[in-house]
Parts: sequence; structure tokens; C-alpha cells
Amino acid sequence: MNHKEKESVYLDLYDLYKDGELEDESMEWMKQHEPLFQKNAEDLKSKTCLKRSPGAEEESQIRYMKVYLSSMYICFILLAIWMTVWFYF
Repeated sequence: MNHKEKESVYLDLYDLYKDGELEDESMEWMKQHEPLFQKNAEDLKSKTCLKRSPGAEEESQIRYMKVYLSSMYICFILLAIWMTVWFYF
């Protein structure tokens, strides 16, 4: 395993390591590699926390999707009613 692969494995397991939810062998591996990658993991965690705050743009996109899906659902129901009336009369 090269250095990049070890770093990505460490970053993937970092949250579980902090919570103590890893198996013994994985905990040992994380402890061995902690001096090498801990700073990178903390930097990545702080960046994702800052990046993931929902903004007005995201909320407007969610609202747009709700309206769009609701209108498509209503169109489908109206089409089903129209087809039912058309075929029976």
C-alpha cells in the first residue's frame, strides 16, 4: 500500500477511530499511522464542516424540486383520470 492509499484509508476511518468503534486490529493500525495523518484528517474535517452549511441557494433548489415533483404528480393523476374517462365513454 502506498502513502496515498494509506492516507485515504486513514481519512475514511478517522471518525470511527475517534468514536472508538473500530476493531482491535484497525485501532492498532490507526494508532501506528496517527502521527503521519492526524493533521490532514483534522484539516479535512474542519473544511467539510465549513463547507457543508446549508445556504439560501440550496434551500431554494430543494423548494424548486418539491414544487416540480408535486406538479408532476398532479399531472400524472390528472392524466390518469382523463384516460379513465376517455376509455369508458
